[in-house]
Order: sequence, then C-alpha cells, then structure tokens
Amino acid sequence: MPNPADIDPGSQLIVENPATGHEVGSVRVTSPTEVADACRTARAAQRGWDAAGWRARRRVLTRFHDLLFERREEILDTIQSESGKTRREALGELLIVAGTARYYSAHGERHLASQRHSGASPGITGARVIYRPHGVVGFITPWNYPFILSIGDALPALLAGNAVVVKPSELTPLSAEVARTLLVDSGLDPALLHLVHGDGSVGAALVEHVDYLGFTGSAATGRKVGMAAAERLIPSSLELGGKNPMIVLEGAPLDEAVRGLMSGAFYNTGQTCIAVERVYVERSIFDEFIDRARRRTESLEIGWSLDYDKDVGSLISAQHCDKVMRHVDGAIEGGATVVAGGRRLPDLGPAFVEPTLLTDVGESLELCREETFGPVVSLYPVDSGDEAVERANDTPYGLNASVWSRSTRRSRAVAERIDAGSIGINSTLLIYSSFDVPMGGVKQSGIGRRHGAPGIRRFTRTHSIVESIARGGGYEGVLTRITSGKRASALARAFRLMRRIPGLR
Repeated sequence: MPNPADIDPGSQLIVENPATGHEVGSVRVTSPTEVADACRTARAAQRGWDAAGWRARRRVLTRFHDLLFERREEILDTIQSESGKTRREALGELLIVAGTARYYSAHGERHLASQRHSGASPGITGARVIYRPHGVVGFITPWNYPFILSIGDALPALLAGNAVVVKPSELTPLSAEVARTLLVDSGLDPALLHLVHGDGSVGAALVEHVDYLGFTGSAATGRKVGMAAAERLIPSSLELGGKNPMIVLEGAPLDEAVRGLMSGAFYNTGQTCIAVERVYVERSIFDEFIDRARRRTESLEIGWSLDYDKDVGSLISAQHCDKVMRHVDGAIEGGATVVAGGRRLPDLGPAFVEPTLLTDVGESLELCREETFGPVVSLYPVDSGDEAVERANDTPYGLNASVWSRSTRRSRAVAERIDAGSIGINSTLLIYSSFDVPMGGVKQSGIGRRHGAPGIRRFTRTHSIVESIARGGGYEGVLTRITSGKRASALARAFRLMRRIPGLR
C-alpha cells in the first residue's frame, strides 16, 4: 500500500488488491492547482446543467441506472480488485447505488418542489420555499465502500443541479473512475463530475474551492474537515464512526437474530460504519444465543474469490489488520474469553482475520470503547431491556442500532430509547437500503443526513419568498395606521383571536 507521505502530485498512485498484494491499477495524483482548476471548470458547467431542468438531469440518471446492470461484471471486478471484499458484497454496492439512482429519479423532483407555507397574516400575505443548488459540491470519501460512497451521494447532488468534485480514498480510487465513466457514457457532461486523487492535502485543497462539502470517515478526521468548512462558512455533512449496539430480548427468534448478527457484524469484514460491534442479550437466553452464534461464525467461508462462494473477505490492508488484532489481543490480555475466531490468517493473504466473538470484555478496554472497524463482536449478558438500553447508550457514538424481539410493542419501546440516528427492529443494516428515510448519526457519529428528502435538500440552498398585497404599503403598513390606543387595542384583540381559529394559528 502507498505511504501517503510519498504521494507527490503528478506521480502515479499504485493500487493493490489487499487480499493478494498484487498491483491492480493506478491513477495520477492531483496537484492543488489542478484541484482548483477542476472546481473552476465544474462551476462554469454547472450553470447550464441547472438551467437544463429536472427532466434532462433525470434522463442521465435513469440511463446510468440501466448501465449499472449492463456492465455489472466490470463494476464488480473493479470493486473487488481494490477492496478485497467478497463478490456478494461488491454486488451489494452496485444494488445500493442503483437503488439511490432509482429512488431520486422517481422522488427527487417532489422533494425539491416549491412549497407553499402560511404567511404572516391570512388573506393579505403568503409564502413559498424554493430550493436552489449550491453550485459545486465536494466529497471526501473513504475506502470501505468505494463505489457507494464515491458516487452514491453524488447522484442526488447532480440531480439537484450541482456539479460535483470527488476525492476518493487513495486506497480505492478505481471504483470511482468506473462510476464516472458510466455517468459520462450515460450522457453527463464530463465537466460536471471530476475526480481528484491523492492524500489528505488533496482533500484540504478541495475544501478551499467547493460550495458544499460531504465527508464520510473517522470522527477525528471529520472534526478537522468540519472546522475547515466552518472557516469558509460553507455547509457540510459529516458521517463519522459508530460503536453500534445490538439488543436481543427474551423471546426473540434466536436463529434469525444470529443470522442478523452475521450480516450486521461480518458483512464487508466488519468494515461498515453501521456494523454491529456490541451485543447485549437478556441473561435467560444468553448461553443459547452464544452457542448458536459460535456455530454459525465457525461455519463462515473466508477467503478471496471472484465467485460467490465466500462469506468473508479481506480487510483493506495489513496495517488495518494490525489495528483490529491489537483490539482483539488487548481484550484477551485484559481477561476476555474467545468464543470464536480471534486469529490472523496469513495463509489466506496479508490482511485476513477470523470473524471473532468475545465475551467478558471489560468496559474500560479499547475494544469496548473505540470503533474496531473489523469482524469483531463483544457480547454481554444483561438482566433487562432497561439495562441493555443503558449500556447501549453508554458511548460517545450514536450511528446505528438493532433490536430483536418477537414483540413489536416491546421492540419499539426499546428502540425509541436508544441514542442513535437509526434503529433497526429485527434487522441490522436495513437503514442503508431504506432510501425514503433519513440516515445519519447523533453525538460524535456525525452531522447531516443522507437518503429521503434531507438527502437531496442538503445539496441545495433554501430560499423563502414571502408575498403581500401592495395596497397601503403592504403588510408593514398595518402598524403605520396605529395612531391611537383604541386602534392598538383592536389590533391586539384581532391577533389574540387568531389562536382560536383553525387555519389562522
């Protein structure tokens, strides 16, 4: 893997498959001057794109949607080659991007339609809210979902009438290149979507020239990005880390809950911002749940394959594997018990680790408090749903959570008390496919939302247009007619009455 300190503008950034260590491609590193040029070109093209109207923009996105499936194998090969993930996980990325394109093509126009609102005074005033694009939207995206995160958010930004400049992770730039090619082949003006490659200095240059910034990554880097955006007084959205809990209540369907855990914890080798890392199980079913989870975990197929025969793939790098194993080894040294896994697998490749279940993990340990971002789960018995909620909320993060129970009433009661931006009932990762509802974090897990109406409106400026009849100098002329206490009392009585009349409140 490249050392960011060695990435020079104009040089070739070599991309390796983390599962095999083999070189799979390269991209040219972008200089700060080229970042500025890209934003300038994008800004010039954006005016015509906005003026072209919704239908013209939607045609590009619907064609892109169809091309995703026509060129499916090329996309899947590229995603796998630079991320080391399984074929099923690469397919999942394609389906999420297609779903995003499909959803906003169908519903984005409604989300951005002019909205009527109540005016200051019925009869003589009115109000409308309209949405207009920011101009140039910039994205700084991570390596864990190189296709979804490099282009998924860009789709509603483009549909809203913006131009886009994306800085993909230096570890996984090839998926973004494929996505851009597909959009251009779908009819998008190449000047409307630029990719800039390199290390953090390229991201810093991007912040200096865009009108809105979207960032997905760690909380530590997110703070710096948010401060840089605030310095320029540009809006931003930040999706950051999580230490996501799963709660299993007495009477829950255990086989189904275990299957949910396998997906929620080990999908994408645990390198998912909304992945399950902590599980709280009511004590009466804890031992049975542990036994079923152990057997299921030990049956998972691990390895690298271009077919659909593997359940768990590689981590992104040997360095990240070191971090994951540091969490595991530290927990074991601190008294944790290994239920399943717990070992590195060098025979499979440089960045493979067994899916791991641990119990007796002390709450002061790094594994318990910090995001591991790997296939490692800590499991805890609890005496009640109340205790589970209390312990689930005992974290600075609040991105995603999961509740499992046969009782819808009890599940909802527990879910509504969890401090997370999204909570799945009898599901773990469902929120990312629920395109009509907002997704994002609370506390240190971020600011802003993707998906739904907020997911496209964030790429626009809100403008309020208020109207008044002109007679008598308009609404403001009302007060100029108050020339006596008698008139003031009459006006006060009229305004007081408004609270009692439906439609005027």
